[in-house]
Amino acid sequence: MSRSRPLLLGASASAAVLAAAVLASSATARVRVQDEKPFVQAASPVAAGEYLMTVASCHDCHTAGWVEKKGMVTKEDQLTGNPVGYYGPWGTTYAKNLRQVTDRHSEDEWVEILRTADHDQGALPMPWHDASKFSDKDLRAMYQYAKSLGPKPVRLPRNTKPGVKPTGRYIDLTVRDSTAP
Repeated sequence: MSRSRPLLLGASASAAVLAAAVLASSATARVRVQDEKPFVQAASPVAAGEYLMTVASCHDCHTAGWVEKKGMVTKEDQLTGNPVGYYGPWGTTYAKNLRQVTDRHSEDEWVEILRTADHDQGALPMPWHDASKFSDKDLRAMYQYAKSLGPKPVRLPRNTKPGVKPTGRYIDLTVRDSTAP
């Protein structure tokens, strides 16, 4: 039976091995930090995603009539976007049809969109700062839920630029001072 001998390296080789070990452990640490974020446990990822979309209030904007109907909207009409605009200093935005987003993008792209505020193109009033705090597992569950509903094309108005008033229905989110003359 042979005994293994320790591998003796020169100073530069030892430094290279140490550097590689540090890089590997920092990459692992980044993964672990993400993996250690809290996440929802449910019977399936789709069930977790359905729960998350509800408690995170995604439906409030992305499902037309959700608030008015107290969440009593058929699955057929959920997450298809909203023709009521959100008007503010940024212009007017319309909540996207998330079913179409999941139809056009992969799960990895969905996670990237929510992590980066749609590559810094995401519009208000979407709470991008909150969306980026979900664990990857939860973001993937949300994707799987929206994807499970299937694609449903719904025509929505286009966003407008700052200063352009919308022509249809909208919610005014501008700040007003009631004490000003």
